[in-house]
Amino acid sequence: MTTEEILQKIYGFSELRPSQKAVIEAVETGRDVLALLPTGGGKSLCYQLPVIASNGRALVITPLISLMEDQVAELKRLRLKAVCIHSYLDIREKRLIFSQLQDYQFIFCSPEWLATDKARATVAQLNLTHMVIDEAHCISEWGYDFRPHYLLLHEVMKPGCQVIALTATADDKIIRDISQLLRRELLLVDKREERSNIFLSVKNPADKLKEIETLLDTSGPTIIYFSSKKRCNEVHQLLKERYKGMTYHADMTYEERMSVQIAFLSDRIHYVCATSAFGMGINKSNVRTVIHYHAPKSTLQYIQEIGRAGRDGEQAQAILLYDDEDLNLSYRLLQEDHLSESDFNLYINGAQLPEEKMEQMRILRSNFTDTEVLKVLKKEYLSKIAALRKMAEYGQLTGCLSHQLYNGIKPCNHCEYCQGQNLFTFDKYQEVKENDNRADYIKSLFKQG
Repeated sequence: MTTEEILQKIYGFSELRPSQKAVIEAVETGRDVLALLPTGGGKSLCYQLPVIASNGRALVITPLISLMEDQVAELKRLRLKAVCIHSYLDIREKRLIFSQLQDYQFIFCSPEWLATDKARATVAQLNLTHMVIDEAHCISEWGYDFRPHYLLLHEVMKPGCQVIALTATADDKIIRDISQLLRRELLLVDKREERSNIFLSVKNPADKLKEIETLLDTSGPTIIYFSSKKRCNEVHQLLKERYKGMTYHADMTYEERMSVQIAFLSDRIHYVCATSAFGMGINKSNVRTVIHYHAPKSTLQYIQEIGRAGRDGEQAQAILLYDDEDLNLSYRLLQEDHLSESDFNLYINGAQLPEEKMEQMRILRSNFTDTEVLKVLKKEYLSKIAALRKMAEYGQLTGCLSHQLYNGIKPCNHCEYCQGQNLFTFDKYQEVKENDNRADYIKSLFKQG
């Protein structure tokens, strides 16, 4: 079948978006590709169609289990053979998957799994035609930091296996890092654009909780982002007296997080109070409002998180509740958590660092000389400081907000400085009858066909 026939028969679409068509045409040349598309731009189709059209098999590397499961469930709904491998599968499930791995066309996994001896032996036996890195900005943003196994991806890339890297979030540094760390020459297809259906505003309320309560009355489905898990829980405890919502952060169990995701996707709750753990793993089309209680660490993170809104193309809004102290908190956390020259010196002199930092150091030294490691650590620290400063500028801006986020050159038509303050009134939350379909959802991940 041709790409057009597959699009119609399997996906039920009559045509691709121009940006998707440009990416797929680039992939069809056979070159390794880095595709930049806006949030909600239909990135998944850009690798799925070429794999299906070539009767190939793809290994898809994703940063979040929820992201894997969403895509696997959707592919199975389309009657395509897909599976995900992650740490929450029990031994019997893993054994069954591995015994049938050659039957799957799309195999989803994390960079951490790929670093294991079992994974490398398994991948070596697979007849892979494509290696897909979804949310590829994580290679640069997380690889030098708390997800160092992203730096090892080049070790499992087979010659002749086409690489397709996709992201909505990249600047020049991230683009360079992706190519250099994958050790591939990537054809860049940049189809990013402003999400003009998301109205941008910044508020400086004296009482953030009261501001959120005022907004929630007419906000439609809403995500409220926090930098602090403690504050995330505290605000939810206060909000739940009037509104129906849940929390989502990394300290919750897999089952708890899945329950939140299913409840939000099925409109059983009005809002989610979340940390950045909810930033990529949710694909709900009708999110109308994204509120940031705390300013995130960078404008790129902000673009990623507000991109959860308005994925159906309808009007949505992104509101930052800005306070200088929020970024002071981010700065203090950066000081505490980043790998420093002092950590490096302690490590090479045999000192015992926290296990996470020991692993980061081991992987960095396997990829770079000691001199290069020190340069990388300094460069990454300065880059994160610069990102915090740019986010502070956004919060204090007295001009076009879109210009600051997207580096545009013209005034926009979707921010409070260009269009004036705009209070949107979305449909009020209507409680949906409770029906926990978790069991059906989990079954969909493992059934074949």
